[in-house]
Amino acid sequence: MLPSLVNINENSERCSLFSYVLLMFALFLTACDSKQSAPQQVTFSGPMMGTEYRVTIIKQPPIEDAGQQNDQLEKAILSAMNSVNQSMSNYIDDSELSRFNRLPANQWQEISPDFSRVISEAIDISSLSRGAFDVTLAKAIDAWGFGPDGEITQRPNAGDLALLRATVGVDKLEHKDHSLMKTVDGVEVSLSAIAKGYAVDKVALALEELGIENYLVNIGGELRASGKSADNQSWRVGIEKPHILGGIQEIAKLNNVAIATSGDYRNYLVVDGQQFSHTIDSSTLMPVFHKLALVSVISPRTSTADALATAMMAMDEKRAWQFAVDNDLAAYLIIRGDIEGEYIVQKTKKFEAYLQ
Repeated sequence: MLPSLVNINENSERCSLFSYVLLMFALFLTACDSKQSAPQQVTFSGPMMGTEYRVTIIKQPPIEDAGQQNDQLEKAILSAMNSVNQSMSNYIDDSELSRFNRLPANQWQEISPDFSRVISEAIDISSLSRGAFDVTLAKAIDAWGFGPDGEITQRPNAGDLALLRATVGVDKLEHKDHSLMKTVDGVEVSLSAIAKGYAVDKVALALEELGIENYLVNIGGELRASGKSADNQSWRVGIEKPHILGGIQEIAKLNNVAIATSGDYRNYLVVDGQQFSHTIDSSTLMPVFHKLALVSVISPRTSTADALATAMMAMDEKRAWQFAVDNDLAAYLIIRGDIEGEYIVQKTKKFEAYLQ
């Protein structure tokens, strides 16, 4: 064939040109087909629930009306998060939660199905953790400057905390069907340690109802992954180094599970030069003070992982580890060592299965 290309006559030139056009057209079609057959990654992000959300979606071809579909997806995501926020926020004056907190004792309040599910799970995890997880700590959280009233300049004294003791304990809540009641005046609920996780689950459900199978939902560090990422692999999520903000300790590979993390190195308060953790010990009503720096938990539901991570963070390192083992949890603990800057990692076998 090469000699004929050297000695070109008019016909062969036309034939070669026609072949060239066909070749270019075939390459164009191949490129278009390759582009159409490649998965498309779409990301939605912004402020929500006092933090940031980021939802990454992988759409498989054929992809039609992408703009319209993206608008529909964004509306579904925002609607899911807003519904949880409007129901369970302590910062919204007319939320279901705020209205319940103002209610006197022995008066039932009808609550939404979402609120009912979250309260039910919160009570179950409180029982499982022997009170380490307690949603009735709202007033103690406020007293230490971690609630809607903002930071404090003076730490609460023993007398202040003794008065709050009478309003703490999930045994002071009664829940049935879609109704909730407090049995003691002054009981207030905070769902900050479970509501974001539930919002992640609510977004995931909204995406699945729209036919999305591959996604990663992240609200304030509580994440749920489904299907595959853009490179057709399991979603890879970093576990942060507590002493280096933004540093990665290890990477977990997630598929159809959720992960939540609780730690004392991001959200804390300094009063009179002393640093206080935002996690409150339900037995003392004081911020926890132990060597446990971080807990990550993997679970099918984000709300469960969120609450369990908080429960373990409220325990000391020995109790938290034993709790994880006894309940067969996928748990990852980072513990401060005796030497400054030293950190010890403990992870259950169930968690190890998710590590790279």
